[in-house]
Amino acid sequence: MEFTVEPDRSNGSGVCIADADVAALSDDELVERMAALGRERSRVEAMLAETAGELHRRDGGRATAAMMRERLHVSSRQAIADTELAASLGPFPATMEAWRAGQITAGHARVIARVAADPDHADEAALLEMARGYPVDMFARMTRHYMKPGTSSQERNRQHENRWASLVQDPDGSWRLSAYFDADNGKRVSVAFNAMVRTYRNGVAVNGIDRYSKDTLQHRRADALANLITGEGPHRRPKTTLLLIADYDTVARELHNLRYDDGLPVAADQIAKLAANANILPAVFNADGDPLWLGRAQRDASLGQRIALAARDGGCANCAAPAEGGEPHHIEWFSRGGRTDIDNLALLCERCHHLIHDDGWQLHSDDSQLTLRPPTQPMTQPRSRSGTRHRAGHNSHSHSHTPPDRNPVLRT
Repeated sequence: MEFTVEPDRSNGSGVCIADADVAALSDDELVERMAALGRERSRVEAMLAETAGELHRRDGGRATAAMMRERLHVSSRQAIADTELAASLGPFPATMEAWRAGQITAGHARVIARVAADPDHADEAALLEMARGYPVDMFARMTRHYMKPGTSSQERNRQHENRWASLVQDPDGSWRLSAYFDADNGKRVSVAFNAMVRTYRNGVAVNGIDRYSKDTLQHRRADALANLITGEGPHRRPKTTLLLIADYDTVARELHNLRYDDGLPVAADQIAKLAANANILPAVFNADGDPLWLGRAQRDASLGQRIALAARDGGCANCAAPAEGGEPHHIEWFSRGGRTDIDNLALLCERCHHLIHDDGWQLHSDDSQLTLRPPTQPMTQPRSRSGTRHRAGHNSHSHSHTPPDRNPVLRT
């Protein structure tokens, strides 16, 4: 069955994506189909939001959320969140239009509705231009810089008032844990959690757990969380450091623009509390202190380099995951002669790090913005139903196609 993307002439907009035998498609065709389906999903989600928004205007949010839960069989929490998003987009028709056109996703629309609601930052056109060019996680990180320290305390208080945690047991006896924290407490939790995850990742033969274990990232994260909450497990709770960054005015001899490593300003009512227990480190390192250029003398990044990377990259350079869970990556691999210098290092989360070393993705710089791109020569020949590929110009024969093993320890 052929794969086609055709104009939808029934209403003059969108596309009609024909059914296809996806097992027979090449990699390029699968990627093209995925992109088309993604745009169509955004279009349908936008239409649903428009409908929910009109119901919200007529009947109120509570009735609309209850109706969504009843008719769409979604959870109460999702129904409420979707209803609130639909109502919040009323003042932003351009965002709704871009969403309906498949130019942005529901995640982009949610971020725009939150940021543009602030009268000081209600530049919908500028936000839309930014949203069209970046994935949601990077876009969300970039918009954090719109927040002002003077107004963030009110937002943090709102977040704190809406905090919640849920521990639910499934019918099979397993458990699901989820929670919502304000920005400040969430940052502390993230730092402690990722420190425990690193302990599991880097631990060597501690009670049967070693760094060459076949456990996946998700396994280690689950084990680390249980160990952190209960205090029972192979590791003690690690000491943690909350990294705060400020600009120093050498003329006034004052610190300004206090922020976390992801660029989010520290709320005004938190500054005195955090400063009371802070160790102040200079963000400029020299050869007499902690050098940022180590050359080939050592492979692992130093503490100073890790701090500088967190301050510079603000999290994973590709997907914006928190800096406390990141790993320094040699842009020019150390195993290929690369140097352990700050300008040859980038902060990546474990998942993005493995994309480079296991899946052949490549790190590119575009106007100083680092992003990961797929391999330049993907395998594009179609697979047969058995999972094999056919080579053009040759008689069909099969060979095993399996993904590479994940490196238990990355060697860059």
